[in-house]
Amino acid sequence: MSDTTTAPVSDESGNRTLAIICYALFIATFMNGLSAIVGVVLAYIKRDDARGTIWESHFRNLIHVFWASIAMTVLLLLMFTGGAFGIFTATQTDSFNGAIALMGLGGIAGVLFLAWYLYRTIKGLIHAVDRKPYI
Repeated sequence: MSDTTTAPVSDESGNRTLAIICYALFIATFMNGLSAIVGVVLAYIKRDDARGTIWESHFRNLIHVFWASIAMTVLLLLMFTGGAFGIFTATQTDSFNGAIALMGLGGIAGVLFLAWYLYRTIKGLIHAVDRKPYI
């Protein structure tokens, strides 16, 4: 007799496949700019089906990353447009320097956010492939 037991699969395979697809869509958004929207819609749809499984953490992570991306995109747009507006309307050197600093700060924030985004999506993809929850 074998003492090995396997966890019930039920829809685990489907949730795993969908989580991997969603992560791929999030990573592909760097090429097309919009695929993360499809990924988050799928995550919202499957979130209730995955409740109580390891896949719930993956769908929660994807939803969190998406909304953080939206918030950061708005913030960066405000920083860059504010900085650009400040450059073109600056009448004093201090205003011009402030606008340049705002755009520089936006650039640094953008790079840090990009690193965070890639970390969360690649880590999630690796965990989904390995059938581990997103921690």
